Amino acid sequence: LKLFGVEGAFDCQVAVARAMTLLRRAAAAHARVVGARMGSSAIVPSSQETLSQKAWRWIDITGFFTKWHSRRAWILDLDPPTRAATVMVTEYERKLLMWLTFANCCFIPFSMWYWYGQFTHLSSKPPIPLMPEYSYLNGRKRDFSFHGGKWNDCKECRWLDFECKKLCFD
Repeated sequence: LKLFGVEGAFDCQVAVARAMTLLRRAAAAHARVVGARMGSSAIVPSSQETLSQKAWRWIDITGFFTKWHSRRAWILDLDPPTRAATVMVTEYERKLLMWLTFANCCFIPFSMWYWYGQFTHLSSKPPIPLMPEYSYLNGRKRDFSFHGGKWNDCKECRWLDFECKKLCFD
């Protein structure tokens, strides 16, 4: 205790008493804060739960409604760097962000549907202008029955041609 400037026995007892008083005050203040935060009237035992409460509990399986109504639950769901930044987020911005996230998730099936439609559109040929009829330019004018053997269905089309004109069947 000589390091702290306490030399006599009486001074040592006074220093210990002061430290204990400070510790008691800190513990009492912490108990008040923790007691105020931990108390909640929303906790209901499952035996006393009404049908409406049970339905809302099962609807809130993702926690969206809890986070919508409780800023604390929303903040606790974020990662620590984002938690520190939420000091600057207003309640309007928080609910707007949650609404936009929900709306984006609702549009995902439509986005996938349009993407799939556009992706399958790649398998068709784009419209191109007709080439003039010169010699050696339009191979479809020639007879291709020599090629393909037994798989040759049409004499107007090459073997394994993607778009058969089926002129021979008309």
